[in-house]
Amino acid sequence: MVNVRRLCLLITVFAGVLIAGCQWRGEERFPSRSITIICPPAPGGVSDTLTRALAAGAQQEFGVPVVVENKPGGANAVGLNYGAHAAPDGYTVTYVVAELAILPHLGLSPISPDDFDLLARTNYNPAAVTVRADSRWRTLNDLLADARAHPETIRAGNSGTGSIWHLAAVALQEAGGAKFKHVPFGGAAPAVQALLGGHVDVVCVSPTEVQAHVEAGKLRMLAVLTNQRDPLFPDVPCARELGYPLDIGAWGGLALPKGVPAERCQRLLEGFRKAFGRQEFRQMMAERGVRLAWLEGEEFRRFVQAQSALNRELIASMGVNLSRGDVGYLYLPRLLAVLGVLLALAIAVSEKLARRPADTLPMPGVRDSVRMALLSLLFVVLLPLVGFLAASALFLLASVLSTKRVNLWQAIGFTLVVSAGVWWLFQNVLGVPLP
Repeated sequence: MVNVRRLCLLITVFAGVLIAGCQWRGEERFPSRSITIICPPAPGGVSDTLTRALAAGAQQEFGVPVVVENKPGGANAVGLNYGAHAAPDGYTVTYVVAELAILPHLGLSPISPDDFDLLARTNYNPAAVTVRADSRWRTLNDLLADARAHPETIRAGNSGTGSIWHLAAVALQEAGGAKFKHVPFGGAAPAVQALLGGHVDVVCVSPTEVQAHVEAGKLRMLAVLTNQRDPLFPDVPCARELGYPLDIGAWGGLALPKGVPAERCQRLLEGFRKAFGRQEFRQMMAERGVRLAWLEGEEFRRFVQAQSALNRELIASMGVNLSRGDVGYLYLPRLLAVLGVLLALAIAVSEKLARRPADTLPMPGVRDSVRMALLSLLFVVLLPLVGFLAASALFLLASVLSTKRVNLWQAIGFTLVVSAGVWWLFQNVLGVPLP
């Protein structure tokens, strides 16, 4: 009997030790494994360089590996979507970029600043208004006065419609009461090359993009669209001192998915702050022309919210119809008109073919080829007008109707179901918003 009691006592003590050990292990110091930084831009650019350099310093601060994982695509929407839906355990950090405050207002992504707990801004490159060195415009006021006197004659190159540098030029013309002719390119670098070649008259891009050409005497920087002068160009005025309260540019920072415990957020913020302050990191960024601009916590959130509000106003001023849904913006009147014409044509053609004698109808192979060619041409024409999703839906509707095996309402129902399913698949499973 005594042996049984001793055995039970030993088992109880041993179990207690095991339980205590499990509890201790569950409450071990954070972080205890590798941390991943999601970088939405592609490898090789400023964002990729910054995140990898910051990860190297953070690895020494946290004592665990810090790796960078690029997830490019969809104007950075893919990486932002991935980061927003990561597990809220503190082991996935997202490098958020200016598109976080742009894409929702274009209807191209449901992810907004509200989907993240913003840790800190790391860099900020304001827009620099730049012209050729032999340009007749010596000051920003000269440029705007000419743009007011001759609307839409001054060609302003940008990095793509709806991009941050396009919005910067729109903000400038709104503030100056002017009107540019906006010319989109596939990035800031092609826009600068177009300026050098005389194909456009002005660009609003980061100082980094034009620095070498300004120093070589080929370009002239008229102003930076922010609240203070750029340290590398102390003779170039800022917009505020010229009477234009503008503060717009490309920025990046660190953020976490919603729901990460507060103590882990604080630990990450402290570690990245120390990594940001390391001399080797700051020196590397200076060599790359990156304008470091640390801003943490609530101040960073207020900055992002202000940028988001500004972008929304600018996008609205461009004539873009916004929607609250996730499908994105569509020019509804144009879409309805195209849909009505398409349905009328489909019905008319179907009825006409149905009334023709069988021996007068074209050969099935030729008829099918002509039909598909016309439908493909219709898809190509509609694509830039209404977007991929709407053009695909109209193409599918016309294709189903052309089979003459279903009535109009069946075809519409089938098209709506399939289109909604395709949108849901890309948006929620693949994380790629459809334009």
